Amino acid sequence: MKGFQPRTVSGPATIMAALNILWLLVSCGSQTIVVPEDPVYPTSGTASIDSRKPQGYMGSGFYFATAQVIYYPNTSQVFPDLPVMSDSLHQPRFWSIDGNSAFKLLESSSDSAAAWAYFDSLAALDDTAGFSGSLSGISRFQTVVVRADGRKYAKVLIIQAAVNDSNIAEVTFRWSYQPSGSTTFPSP
Repeated sequence: MKGFQPRTVSGPATIMAALNILWLLVSCGSQTIVVPEDPVYPTSGTASIDSRKPQGYMGSGFYFATAQVIYYPNTSQVFPDLPVMSDSLHQPRFWSIDGNSAFKLLESSSDSAAAWAYFDSLAALDDTAGFSGSLSGISRFQTVVVRADGRKYAKVLIIQAAVNDSNIAEVTFRWSYQPSGSTTFPSP
């Protein structure tokens, strides 16, 4: 019986195998896997919502955490923070679908300049009392604070508000959202 004789292998395959082993040895100890944090969404902007009911949904509204209009019900079981409907007087009305959001009217200005000045100067909410599950009579130049999902706050300036002949409420608004839950709003 002969003793063990190592076999010598040479050529491009051997060189590639050696390089792969070397790469694995070097990279295993130093590789850093970066897991991204939650996506970053805008904390302010202008949006429009209405009370139309798209096929397959009960309605829609604005969801501040993702800075977008969402439809409900949805598979994520997330409801909008700011849905709108027409009230009995045919005026836009904000309402809480799931009881998690609430509204507080802070200011009704007489004109655009005064409304924008108030909205821009509102740096923080001083009092978290006095919120309601609905707010009727939404009209232009009002500043409203929304207690959104997770007890986070947004300030909203109503730019346009109307109910059309088909009883569809429509609202366009400027918003600023504080995703940390603080009552201090980001600077515009």
